[in-house]
Amino acid sequence: MASHFSRSTTSPGNTLGALYVGTTIAAILFGITNLQTLIYYKRYPDDLRIYRYSVAILWVLDAFHVALSTHMLYFYMVDMYGDLVGALGYPVWSFRLQLVINVLIVLYVQGLYAIRIWKLGHHFGKILPWLVFLSIAISLGAGIFLVYDIYAIVTLPSVYAHGVPIYLYCSTIVVADLTIAPMMCYYLHKSRSGMHFSKTLTPMLVHLMRLILVSGLATSACSLLTLIAFIMWPESLIFMGIDFILPKLYINSLLAMFNHRRKHRSNKSADEHGGHSISAVLQFAPHNSEDSTVETVHKLV
Repeated sequence: MASHFSRSTTSPGNTLGALYVGTTIAAILFGITNLQTLIYYKRYPDDLRIYRYSVAILWVLDAFHVALSTHMLYFYMVDMYGDLVGALGYPVWSFRLQLVINVLIVLYVQGLYAIRIWKLGHHFGKILPWLVFLSIAISLGAGIFLVYDIYAIVTLPSVYAHGVPIYLYCSTIVVADLTIAPMMCYYLHKSRSGMHFSKTLTPMLVHLMRLILVSGLATSACSLLTLIAFIMWPESLIFMGIDFILPKLYINSLLAMFNHRRKHRSNKSADEHGGHSISAVLQFAPHNSEDSTVETVHKLV
């Protein structure tokens, strides 16, 4: 791989332009994150602390990531204006730090999914959840390897000479996503078949399963696009522009699932029809109940 960008093949479009487009899309998604965060705290002020604190931590990390991406873009487009090749030869500090935040967000969200799946393992089987933890542990190792390698590079073009960590990281998080999403849907399906649901709740769970699958496919597709861009377009920063979007997709997919819980029917109304209410079944925190099956579904979402 090349250790420097050549003047004949490097253009503002596939370098600074790619960073600009990626930063712009990431900023738009951050705006959606703000909206979803406000909705979450307004709608679920009594949710479990681990989820309320996690949303706050993820929002802070996301805001920090946007700030770092903006600083990096300002440095290359304004401070180093007029010297494209020279600017790209210098990895500014915000470039490295934003990658650390990127990895933290991805692994944090995957960890939240893993914890919920692990809790369900006590009810539906203890082997499958360990596959999720194994895939995330491998992603963690690949992420640490990537961060260490990025901090070791001297110039931006030398990233292409250290492609192994990027290959490993993108591949492992794709595998983790494609493990988490089907497993969540599997547990949703088993809990639905093992309980008596109201007619309103059944399509709600089906829609939630679709949301989980779409979210997993979206994050996996973004990771694959990052890897493909890294391989197909050397001497460019297209892969980095795509990678800016990845943590935003993770956070918004998680918040979309959190905010999916709606109180369409009251518990009393559901009991009168012999079923479970949406607000009860789609709770993150289990109520004190002697019915272990109901408790399981409480923990599911």
